[in-house]
Amino acid sequence: DGHLVLEQTARSQTGRFFNFNGTAGLWRKRCIGEAGGWQHDTLTEDLDLSYRAQLRGWKFVFLADIVTPAELPIDIDGFKSQQHRWAKGSIQTCKKVLPRIWKSKLPLFIKVEASAHLTANFSYLLLACLCVLMHPSAGAGSPAAGGILRMLLIDLPIFVATTVSSTVFYLCAQRELHPKDWKREILFFPFVLALGVGLSINNARAVLEAIFNRSSEFRRTPKYGVETKHRPRGSPYTAVQTVLPLVEFGFAVYFTYFVFLAFQNRQFLSLPFLMLFQMGFAYVAFSSVWQRIMRAQWNQRDISVA
Repeated sequence: DGHLVLEQTARSQTGRFFNFNGTAGLWRKRCIGEAGGWQHDTLTEDLDLSYRAQLRGWKFVFLADIVTPAELPIDIDGFKSQQHRWAKGSIQTCKKVLPRIWKSKLPLFIKVEASAHLTANFSYLLLACLCVLMHPSAGAGSPAAGGILRMLLIDLPIFVATTVSSTVFYLCAQRELHPKDWKREILFFPFVLALGVGLSINNARAVLEAIFNRSSEFRRTPKYGVETKHRPRGSPYTAVQTVLPLVEFGFAVYFTYFVFLAFQNRQFLSLPFLMLFQMGFAYVAFSSVWQRIMRAQWNQRDISVA
């Protein structure tokens, strides 16, 4: 909602670059041809073509009042596969078109915003580094090292700075979409933050693959024709199943230790920050394992019926 309602609308109305979202749009055939056609050297060919078309002078229009039905991923493996593809593809597109953008005669403010847009997924590398480096920073918060002062001067400002902007961004989108009951969406926001943290290892891996030019096939996000809360029908596409949940489970245990350490050292202001990491990794890891177990049971049941 935040991406479509705020980002896409703002970029469209101010003449900045913005990307065509998969099947939710219409193209002119001439535009595609002049931009060089569909190319398959990135995993986000729609993002790639969008930037190339706009570099050729074509203008995109985002119509927020036209709604088309779509299906979001309902299983965590499918969601992680989708996010991996988008993160990797955006960095591939960044490497491909960003030099052209800076060589163009576009205004500086458009070049800067396009750079921020295309490099946004590098943040997952920083988040993954933060996860690894948390151990030495946690030790500095012991009472003997001036833990209270550290929490007030470092932990609390960082936590506020990294959450307030995201909170305002998503809540503004919800207020725009649901003017009457948007306030109840506030309850879900900590879970949104935790999910983003839980995806950090998955998406950081995607960014590294793009940086080092490691190729991978295009895997479609599984679609199940979900229309009710009952069991969805099968999908001809399956999500990639890797050992990544084991790594994520390891980080969940890792941050459980830090939650205990922070509580033991009376670093109470650090607990919300650490618990976001703990819950995020635990949710992503356990969801992957649980859904694989359920999928195996469904498949076995289908075989028995057949």
